[in-house]
Amino acid sequence: MSFRVTMRSYYSLIILLFFNLSSFGQRIKVSSSDSTYIDSIRNYEYQLEGLSYNIINGSDKVERITSCYYFIETLKTALQIPNSFDYEFDLLKTVSTITPDDKKFRVFTWNLLLDSGKYMYFGAIQMNNSDSLELYGLYDSSDYNRNVYYDQFDNRHWMGALIYQIHHYRWKKKDYYITFGWDGQDAETNRKVIDVMWFDESGKPNFGEEIFDFDGDLQARIIFDFNDRAAMLCRYDEFEEAIVFANLVPINPLLKGVYKNYVPDGTYDYLKFEKGIWRRYKMIFDDRKKNSTNLRKL
Repeated sequence: MSFRVTMRSYYSLIILLFFNLSSFGQRIKVSSSDSTYIDSIRNYEYQLEGLSYNIINGSDKVERITSCYYFIETLKTALQIPNSFDYEFDLLKTVSTITPDDKKFRVFTWNLLLDSGKYMYFGAIQMNNSDSLELYGLYDSSDYNRNVYYDQFDNRHWMGALIYQIHHYRWKKKDYYITFGWDGQDAETNRKVIDVMWFDESGKPNFGEEIFDFDGDLQARIIFDFNDRAAMLCRYDEFEEAIVFANLVPINPLLKGVYKNYVPDGTYDYLKFEKGIWRRYKMIFDDRKKNSTNLRKL
């Protein structure tokens, strides 16, 4: 068998396992002692720690992909243990674990480094269900999705990213979760994604809804691409009750639209929630030094 066929088999293995990541079933039966639950999960966490490190730092793609395979299987097993929802998995430094304020679910996201320098993203949504494991896998379809600014996607067509913040709010008796994600797009460009997650009548997660008014254009999500050496602020600010983000500009006006040349210009815009819509406004600071200090705390 050629090496190329072997690598294709590895990628197929990851994809097949991903689609099995969604899981619904009874908890693993262990002793009813809380300490036993914790010890059982901790043993899996030690395994996950090493595997998550190798997913990013493995010496070759075979090791990285194989580690991702076993990480997914081990995570599923760990989450089947009772009380796993409350376990924090603090040892997983390269895996983002975020829970919204209503504690309805939590999201695990991580990335697999490819030889091209791009990342492939994986994720899992664990519902807060004490009776059984309810787990939805997230599959990175960023390279295949069309009309990404306006369409809704299910969990199998997710705009892959490392989710670093979730803002929960209710509107007309419906729960919405604004997700903020980072994507190391390629060797020259990084990406920030502001998306909205919601659950349909069957309880399944969906992404995207045209609730972001970006200069008169209603979008289902907002995507910022910028130079990979630049740092872009983009998150929900509790004090301002708004989504605050750095304004991006090309380093040369002639490079407009070439996003590897976009960097923050030192000013900040924001999205304010008004009657179901997040509307964009310009933010102008009279006291730049004071406000810049405050923004660094976000």
